[in-house]
Amino acid sequence: MPSPSPECTTQIYTYQSLSQRYSGNKSPDLQLTVHEYGKDSIELELTNLQYALQRGQQIKHICMTIIIYIVYIIMVSTNVTLLKGHMLCDLSCLLWLLYRIFNLMSLIQTEKVIICLDLALQCHTIRFLRRTSNLFIPANNIYDIVINEVIEDLDVHYILIIRTKGSLFQKKPIITLFNSLQPSFECLQMTYKCLNGIFRKSNGIT
Repeated sequence: MPSPSPECTTQIYTYQSLSQRYSGNKSPDLQLTVHEYGKDSIELELTNLQYALQRGQQIKHICMTIIIYIVYIIMVSTNVTLLKGHMLCDLSCLLWLLYRIFNLMSLIQTEKVIICLDLALQCHTIRFLRRTSNLFIPANNIYDIVINEVIEDLDVHYILIIRTKGSLFQKKPIITLFNSLQPSFECLQMTYKCLNGIFRKSNGIT
């Protein structure tokens, strides 16, 4: 990550995710922080402002599932007639618990993209329990960065994608950015503007 310097400038924007917008809640739940390190590199950090609330809700659901299952086990042990559906209920509780644990582990706290002129683009994601994942794309393997319109579940929305080139990314020609948090078009537009400015410089386009 580039170290802060006197030339570093920071701008903060707030947006709504698609799920927040569709729920009718007008308050922003995403924060886009833009760090510009001179003219050659930029860092964009998309933060989930609802992370603490979502984490608490998922943990609550897991605890409630465990409590309900314990109560059910106690009832089964004292009532022979409930034993007939015992295996089915055990399997249902287990599947529901695994589903809730999966949702908890999939929670994203922050997504970060760093791009340096003529060097590379790095994607960094922080999930529950501070688990991180990184993706490194050399600058010469980036074909272009575009906002694409897609149809999913009979709904039209936009995603920000990197189209790659070269044998290194032959099996992964398209890479999505900030897709997990489902930011609005306005957020994607700002991200595209920042990233494309650096990308155009690396290709000698003014």
